[in-house]
Amino acid sequence: MPEHFMMSPTSSGLLSPKMLGYWTGDQLHDVPDESGIYCVFRAARDPETGEMRVQELLYVGEHRSARYGVEHNEQLDRWRGYLSPGEELWVSMGLCGQANRERLAAALINAHKPRFNGHSRYLEHFPFDETTVHIYGKKDKLQSIFTVYPQP
Repeated sequence: MPEHFMMSPTSSGLLSPKMLGYWTGDQLHDVPDESGIYCVFRAARDPETGEMRVQELLYVGEHRSARYGVEHNEQLDRWRGYLSPGEELWVSMGLCGQANRERLAAALINAHKPRFNGHSRYLEHFPFDETTVHIYGKKDKLQSIFTVYPQP
């Protein structure tokens, strides 16, 4: 298995993506053209350090090409319109094969309830087996370890 993604052989499931990135809204063409999930964030200057930092998770998506998924997402203009002056869109992505990509995105949406996933069926319904997610890498504003349980 690729080092960026592991799945345990247990029925409950352990998904452990390494979140790569960050790419700014102007660098979306640099997001890897690989199967995976992508997280869209609002970034702003930290008042103490003056550095740009992740402030809020806006959206979680999945696609066979994370780059295509984020660049061609129908909500891209809405995300940009939500930003205040001086803020930026930042994207991180985690490599994930097709077999578990939807399950991983569903777990993140269910656990984090991102603002722009408001119409997702996964907000209140998790149709997969019990899933534990252990995120590492660029994971600002994401829970490092969490478990999502099947919900009818």
